[in-house]
Amino acid sequence: MENRMSVKTFNGQFLPRRTSIREKEKPTRTKHYLEFLVHYDAELVQADGPIRVIKCKTGADLPLENKGKLQMVKALLDEFATVDATNEAIGNYRASHS
Repeated sequence: MENRMSVKTFNGQFLPRRTSIREKEKPTRTKHYLEFLVHYDAELVQADGPIRVIKCKTGADLPLENKGKLQMVKALLDEFATVDATNEAIGNYRASHS
């Protein structure tokens, strides 16, 4: 028996490759942070100083380590640019995943 490889020709055009569902969803770097803030019903607040992460109902600060909080806030602000836009994204995530 011969080992032959058959090659199909097709007018010089490549067929588009099917994309999987995961490729269609736009992955965000901050999805886990949004899930975390929605779970604890928290938002970002800035008033005359550093940005704080507070619970919406009580207004109390979430007990987070400084390094972790800074990393989370930096990533959120890198993606959403402002505190208000970040809080809007948290609200949108809360509405779409409730």
